Amino acid sequence: MSDCTSQAADTGSLLGTRVGGLFGILVVSTIGVFIPLVAAQSQRVTGAFFVVRALAAGVVLATGFVHVLGDAFPILTDPCLNLSTTYPWAMTFATAAVLFTFVLEFCLGKYFRRRAAQLEAFADKPVDAERARQPIDEKAAAQDRRRRMYVTASLTFECGIIFHSIFIGITLGVTSDPDTAKALAVALCLHQACEGMALGATFVKAEYSLLKYAILGIVFVLVTPIGVAIGIGVGSAYQSESVLALGFEGAFDSLSAGILIYNAIADLILPTFSEEEMPQNAWLQAAAMVALFAGAAIMALIGKWA
Repeated sequence: MSDCTSQAADTGSLLGTRVGGLFGILVVSTIGVFIPLVAAQSQRVTGAFFVVRALAAGVVLATGFVHVLGDAFPILTDPCLNLSTTYPWAMTFATAAVLFTFVLEFCLGKYFRRRAAQLEAFADKPVDAERARQPIDEKAAAQDRRRRMYVTASLTFECGIIFHSIFIGITLGVTSDPDTAKALAVALCLHQACEGMALGATFVKAEYSLLKYAILGIVFVLVTPIGVAIGIGVGSAYQSESVLALGFEGAFDSLSAGILIYNAIADLILPTFSEEEMPQNAWLQAAAMVALFAGAAIMALIGKWA
């Protein structure tokens, strides 16, 4: 990224590849994000769903580190930006995003607890008095806290995915090399399928209604194809080396990386492998550990192209 006067890409000759990639991404994203919903409807696949959650956690962690932060680092040290080429700008933005996400979840958690207390206060008095004489159901209270945690996690997670997916979609839309475009289209299909499963798993744990699940799922499904469509639309007008394009892409990528890394560790890996969530079956625990590493390894491998 050293040619600050690079010419715009010739995108017309690969329109078929890009359009095919766009529809492929639509299909696999839809399948990926709705697999957890289907799996959660059957008690017989509870163990399999636990393993899928572990796989998804590994996917998100590697996506944050390898894909998003890996893309942001060279962009924000590009000489075209006239910034220091040795200072780790991407790491700084990602750190800020991690801290911001923590503060956001902390504040939202307090809000949800306060709101729950207010609803209890407005309940009719005879019911409250009866409840006061009953022991507190600590298991139900803990489950409600986990649900609220996943509500927050799913929303911040989706925001992180949206920021990154727009730009990787645009990348496919403007890539002019035929081999790169084909490899990128395949990699993005795998990328979106795995991220969709991870996101859907958080929707299930947040216990969303079918309508809310569908709305948030459709937003995820459409984001990357919209990015591809934008790339195809701007075509020859897009200059990836412009200061504006580099600045926006680098900043959004590094902020997204921080959000994804935080979500992967705090909202996916730790809760999935907590005593409350893990099944007692030792084979399932071992399978989940393997799936965690496999998810990270798959996304690290895909990082060669996307």
